[in-house]
Order: sequence, then structure tokens, then C-alpha cells
Amino acid sequence: MPKWIPCDGKFTPSDICRWREPVWKPKVRKTSKPVMIGERLITAQLTHCDGDWLEFTLMSCETTNAELWWKRIPELKTDKPLRRSRKSLAKRNPERRPWGGKDGEGARAITASRFLS
Repeated sequence: MPKWIPCDGKFTPSDICRWREPVWKPKVRKTSKPVMIGERLITAQLTHCDGDWLEFTLMSCETTNAELWWKRIPELKTDKPLRRSRKSLAKRNPERRPWGGKDGEGARAITASRFLS
């Protein structure tokens, strides 16, 4: 298994990231309090960065139910892209897989450079 590196808010297209995301029970009324019914471990590849929004292609999703929830939680669909806000994703402590190869992280540094724009 490759070692995962913390993202620190810096995302580059083609990064493979993973993070944990809570799953909430659908609200019956507007005044009802949210209840966490499970958690997802999402692994996805970043395809597009657009200002405050990040677009991912889903690679894998592992869903676990909370102890109080007995129903099956629906899985995320792989055919739809995932869109996440940069700020909300940073709260989830995302990790990225290191780029492979001899000059992997050096190549990532070049593509992430602000001087190439």
C-alpha cells in the first residue's frame, strides 16, 4: 500500500485523493436535527479545479453504517462526477497518493507551479 500524504489545501489535477465524509439521515421536517447514519471513505481522482470548486472521478467508495442505523445506505454512482467545495473538503483532512515514478513529486511540483499559467 502506498503511503498517503496530507493535501494541505493544495490540489493539482490528476491527484488521487481520499477523505472521510459523513452520511446524514434525510430530514422529515425543516426543524428536525440532523442525525449521522454512517460514513463514507471516498477515493477519487481530481479531474478539474475551478476556483473554489473541485471535480473528481470516483474510484472507490466504502460505506459503513452507524450503530443506530439498520437500513442500507445507497452507494455513490461512479458515472456521475463528484463536485466538492475546496473549503468543505479541507475540513475533512484529505490525503493524496504520492505521484509514482522516479521524478513523480518533481513532476507534480512543475504542474502545480503558478508560473506556468
